[in-house]
Amino acid sequence: MLSGYALAAAKRSWYVPDINIWGTAGWGVFEYLLVENVNSTKSVLFDTTSIGDSSQVLYFDDLIDHKGNQLPQTIKNPKVFLKPKTEERAYVIGDESSTGFKLVRNSDSRSPVLVDLYIVEMGD
Repeated sequence: MLSGYALAAAKRSWYVPDINIWGTAGWGVFEYLLVENVNSTKSVLFDTTSIGDSSQVLYFDDLIDHKGNQLPQTIKNPKVFLKPKTEERAYVIGDESSTGFKLVRNSDSRSPVLVDLYIVEMGD
């Protein structure tokens, strides 16, 4: 049985330092009802909207690792780990795709959060 380090070392991996995460998580999806009266014509509208979603999307081929190498355009079954460099927190949201992933920081953070990324290709 392989140890955790041996398992990680057996896969392709990249270390990407100093990524600023500016995106924040959305407040969610809200339902609303709008009633308007225009020229004696009354209308009612019911709808839903997403408020505050400004997640940050990163694509692998836009990233440069610690050795100065550009990451490949696609990574088979990637897993992205974040190492925050400050007390502020950041998160990967949703599932990583073969071409990229979404990041957000705590919405309480007053400025972007600086992190290092460790990306591992898990393969099949």
